[in-house]
Amino acid sequence: MIREFFYLQKSDRKVILSLLAVIVIALCIIFLTGGQNDESNALTPADSADSIDRNRPPRDTARRYRQPYVRTRVVYRDRPERSHSRGAGQGSLTSSAGQTGAENPPQPRHYPVKICENEHVILNTADTATLMTVPGIGPYYAKEILRYGQRLGGYVSVSQLDEIDDFPSESKKYFVIDTPSPTKLNVNRLSLNELRRHPYINFYQARAITDYRRLHGPLHSLNDLRLSKDFSQEAIDRLLPYVEY
Repeated sequence: MIREFFYLQKSDRKVILSLLAVIVIALCIIFLTGGQNDESNALTPADSADSIDRNRPPRDTARRYRQPYVRTRVVYRDRPERSHSRGAGQGSLTSSAGQTGAENPPQPRHYPVKICENEHVILNTADTATLMTVPGIGPYYAKEILRYGQRLGGYVSVSQLDEIDDFPSESKKYFVIDTPSPTKLNVNRLSLNELRRHPYINFYQARAITDYRRLHGPLHSLNDLRLSKDFSQEAIDRLLPYVEY
């Protein structure tokens, strides 16, 4: 057959060769495009996700199968938690410590009984418990009254309670002073540091007293300090019940 091919006319041979070339080119194109199609048919991660999404039910259907959201409220109790103990019948209520509520009844709180308006408390002799019976006076002010009274050396007037920070003024009417006897300060013997411990004597006033003693001798009266700029007449009158010579 090949021998006969060479005996054909030149034009016939060109036609046959052209057909063979077209067939070869077509086979090559089919081979190349077929490999690309195989690669395109491989599942990519995105395609696999799409296929998974296709298998999912629609959103409306998925919502129907969701668990319903339950709104809850937290309740805080001001008493011990109790739980039902397992046993016959309905069971008994037990506390978190394992004891029944009947065995542990709530302990009542004891508050001091307040005095009436026509009753009074002696300021210099009352203790903390007695001071707390005054309306408006609690543990804090009861301790402050005692502490400030010790610093003063004793109260000589109910109005001195106003010198305590934020003291309730409506409570002063329940206090009385009975024969005050405050502790006296010997202004001619005490040192500067000892003098300034008193609430009514600051550092400059204590120094004025010691300077007067050094320059003029012992004091005979607080009026001797009137010329000092640190002692006003009000300061002298306030300190007068607490000094001796």
